[in-house]
Amino acid sequence: MVTIREIAKKSGYSAATVSRLLNNDPTFSIADETKNKILKVATDLGYVGRENQLPVRNIAIFFAITPKEELEDVYFNGIRKSLKIAADKMNMNAIFYNNVSDVAPTTSQIDGYIAVGSFKDKILVELKKISDNGIFIDTNPDPTSFSSVQPDIENITTRAIKQFRANGFKNIGFIGGCNFNPDTGKVSLDERERIFRNYLRELGLLQDKYIFSAGHFSVNTGYELGLKVVSTLKDDLPDGFFIASDPIAIGVLQAFNEHGITVPKDTSIISVNDIDVAKYVSPPLTTFNIDLNEMSRIAINILNDNIISKNSIRRRILINSELVVRKSFIPSNTSQF
Repeated sequence: MVTIREIAKKSGYSAATVSRLLNNDPTFSIADETKNKILKVATDLGYVGRENQLPVRNIAIFFAITPKEELEDVYFNGIRKSLKIAADKMNMNAIFYNNVSDVAPTTSQIDGYIAVGSFKDKILVELKKISDNGIFIDTNPDPTSFSSVQPDIENITTRAIKQFRANGFKNIGFIGGCNFNPDTGKVSLDERERIFRNYLRELGLLQDKYIFSAGHFSVNTGYELGLKVVSTLKDDLPDGFFIASDPIAIGVLQAFNEHGITVPKDTSIISVNDIDVAKYVSPPLTTFNIDLNEMSRIAINILNDNIISKNSIRRRILINSELVVRKSFIPSNTSQF
């Protein structure tokens, strides 16, 4: 257990000063710089003392997607739950808002915010007004203005292709959703498809006929794209598909099962997210696990550090993912990329 003396030694202040601060002595006056340094050291060391020994921070959490869309995408629902857990552990009061405008009357009471998803430009302007302490999760609309914690999509995509190639696959396909510009509604190439195309082009293995993308990252999108794969390719299936998300993969499997396509006999699948249901579909999905708890923990820790130290440096943290091997694709060797 971390002691007052350990915090005092590392922070450079007396044990009496540290004790009076952490025990909320109402008669104790201390400079903000000293207070923030001691609190940061206490947090970094994992100090657990009297209840509420560290000041409660009020943080706003905004989701770019609607509550209905969140219900349809367990990835974002998982982020919500993970953020609440991480905030509680850091003694932060996480307040969830549907609209950025809802926080305006209480801006002075907000110490920082976390934003999840893609927001309109006018919303980004409003976020900057709320606080200088802001962290994006999953995306970063402007790395010069915002810090972020994101899955390393480039690493995931290239590793999936390398896994297929290690199994001797030459014909590799892609199934995924699209990006929608929140301001114009225009469709653009998703990052996973862009990286997939570029990497296979470099390898001389790109075949457009094996690439299918449209719509949102949902089971319904996957089902529709799966039907399109069946009607377009018939028996000319690639050796394997890299699928941009588990919900899409689940929809694809449904379409394949209805039309007698057996995975992994006829074609293999590697997906992304490792949502709970991925292990229960037929066949269970081989998928990259995006650790939502770790992403949320890091985002909360960065936010807390920025609040305490008044750190204005923007950081972009990329989180690696582990490949969870199940029956939709089995590597030919035990080593994983």
